[in-house]
Amino acid sequence: MDTTVPRVAERRVHVAPLGHEHDRIVEPLRRHGADVVYLLADAPDRAADRGAVDFEAASATDPADTRVDVDRLTDYQRDAWADAAEFAAVRALPVELADVYDVLGVTTTIAARHRAGESDGDRLFANVSTGPRIAAVGVAIACMIVGARPYSVEPETHQHDVDETPLTAGVVETVDLPLYPMDAPTTDQVAVLGRLHERAGDHLATDKWNLIEWAREGDLAFLREAGESRTAKYRALETHVLSPLRDRGYIELEDVGRSDTVRLTETGRRVYFAFQHKLGG
Repeated sequence: MDTTVPRVAERRVHVAPLGHEHDRIVEPLRRHGADVVYLLADAPDRAADRGAVDFEAASATDPADTRVDVDRLTDYQRDAWADAAEFAAVRALPVELADVYDVLGVTTTIAARHRAGESDGDRLFANVSTGPRIAAVGVAIACMIVGARPYSVEPETHQHDVDETPLTAGVVETVDLPLYPMDAPTTDQVAVLGRLHERAGDHLATDKWNLIEWAREGDLAFLREAGESRTAKYRALETHVLSPLRDRGYIELEDVGRSDTVRLTETGRRVYFAFQHKLGG
């Protein structure tokens, strides 16, 4: 793990799924001086949008005041929460750990909250060892997107009855994982996905000109230098937004009369939730 000395105003922020672990969660936080810890507690039935984070509730000092269902936690998971709170500010968040897009969206939202990767932001680390494999994938992808440091924790021993004891015990070492750049959708593309999601929720069809008019009112970047002609606006929408989204399977176009109806796919909906932090709201 990166152990270089942070700036005076810089905090070390850690994200860790609250899986069937104790030592693999707590010890890296203790050893590497975590200041703020986000524990991702499994909430398989949560009703909130994927990637949504209630930071106010997460900051509650009493676990009962958070949105986490504490009754679902084992004794050792509660102990991990309490032990980490002895030396760091712990914020617990409900996340559907079996949904890679929820884990991804929550982690990137946390990164945006702390301006991770910015010159005046906090330093973000993420533990990929302490939850189910799907959660590990979501956390790792999020780290690639925001430039955070993922790490893996090797245990000393393994246990098996996770209802009674943690899955593992002890820590041998913490290992940095390699970072790879990821081609995330642009802010304009995320905004258009959000517009399609909103319109679909209201059972409204959306064609290209509707998107252009909405983008013009919202001063989206792709239209600023497109020129005033209708053809130029269509070309800018297609080149900078629709074509990349269609190639990735996030949207579909359907010919309806003289216009094309733009539809959000299920993958596009999930990607919107994962990257909605880019819109700053």
